Amino acid sequence: MKIVIFTGNSIRHKFVANSLSKEVDSSLIISECINSDWLSNQSNENVSIIEHFKQRHITEKEIFSGNNFFIGNVLPILYKEVNLQFVFETIQEFEPDVMFVFGSSIIKDPILSLTPKAFVNLHLGISPYYRGSGTNFWPFVNNELEYVGSTLLHLDPGIDTGDIITHVRPKFEIGDNVHTIGCKTIFESTKKMIEILRNIEDNKSLPRTKQWEISNERYYKKKDFNEKILSQYNKNLTNGIIEKFIMSKKNEPKLCHLNK
Repeated sequence: MKIVIFTGNSIRHKFVANSLSKEVDSSLIISECINSDWLSNQSNENVSIIEHFKQRHITEKEIFSGNNFFIGNVLPILYKEVNLQFVFETIQEFEPDVMFVFGSSIIKDPILSLTPKAFVNLHLGISPYYRGSGTNFWPFVNNELEYVGSTLLHLDPGIDTGDIITHVRPKFEIGDNVHTIGCKTIFESTKKMIEILRNIEDNKSLPRTKQWEISNERYYKKKDFNEKILSQYNKNLTNGIIEKFIMSKKNEPKLCHLNK
């Protein structure tokens, strides 16, 4: 089996791409390169934000150790250049069976016109409840940890709007924070993507559940994140949001499962 993976160039992206590549005969990784040193260029006024993202990098480096580099065939491109004609032609020539998306910019035509057996998007967040940016951060701010997780979607032209294959939920433990939970979610999501690959190899059709309408959809943009919001997250963490969630009777949202 041959797969294409559209992703970024952080350690979490390398972990997912490498884990999938190990499961198949051949892989092509389309890696959008973003300057990982951007934090060092930030204003000193944003010390707490800089420290927050540094801690994310440190956590990923610890949990996803051994993934400093991609394995397999890699096509490095600049950020937001994923839809260029030469990328399309490279993928077309590669003739993948399955394509995955995790952390890339929005995929458009002509790539969307390709017809592999499956085109799967990993969205970090529980759709349709949380969409946009930071979708596993905002539940910590809103005291809604039941909405932390990921959604594996059939890719469509929208933003996190495709038909759902399955949801994934991490296990919360005392001492967790948004970074450790994020890594747990990615780890569990990767296991589900490998399961999807095996189902396709066995000629099993993937579930396809249309996203349902809800009255309280949360949609966040990168500009919504600031020091005041980060302070609220830290306050909630200090006040035991995770401990309270573990001990409470959960108000579970509607979820989809791969094999049910």
